[in-house]
Amino acid sequence: MSPELEKSITMLLKKLERVRDRELPVRAGRAVVYGIRDNFNRGGFYGRPWKTPIRSKAGFRGATGQYGPLLSGTNHLRDSTDYIPGTGRVTIRNTAPYAGTHNEGADIAVTARMKKFFWAKHYEAAGDVPVLKSGRQSRSRKADSIRGEAAFWRNMALKRTGSRIRIPQRKFIGESPEVEKTVEAETMKALQGIIDNIK
Repeated sequence: MSPELEKSITMLLKKLERVRDRELPVRAGRAVVYGIRDNFNRGGFYGRPWKTPIRSKAGFRGATGQYGPLLSGTNHLRDSTDYIPGTGRVTIRNTAPYAGTHNEGADIAVTARMKKFFWAKHYEAAGDVPVLKSGRQSRSRKADSIRGEAAFWRNMALKRTGSRIRIPQRKFIGESPEVEKTVEAETMKALQGIIDNIK
């Protein structure tokens, strides 16, 4: 083997090592996180829809009733998904404290503090129902929406302390064929970049 060929092979191996250990973890992490956040906007896990939130069925008013599953005014859960690149590896994570509850589903025990919160939300919503000059409550669509919201919070507040609230699983992060395809595609792009630059 000629010294020049040996030098070229050594340089190529170093490039492959750099791509594997440094570039690919960043590229793959960025692409996977982009896909996960896009799933939030689409309302499911790679085409598998999440269960419709109760607030949508209960007729919550305004934007709150229009948000899709796992979305909110701040989108904190969605935006808490990020990645940590390492040497030849990448970790995809979500730092929201309630991420596991939504991703895996859970049964949560009702506490006295929760009941107090539910009552506060009920009175807040009930107090916003428009009243006509006659003193009767309005029967407008907006008023019906507010009543639906107030009724939802009242029903929650009437739950017994210690009873369970079921949070349905809405998986948004984890292994899937789509994630594997994303990583594979980024790997092929990185390798193609090396091949294209071989002189």
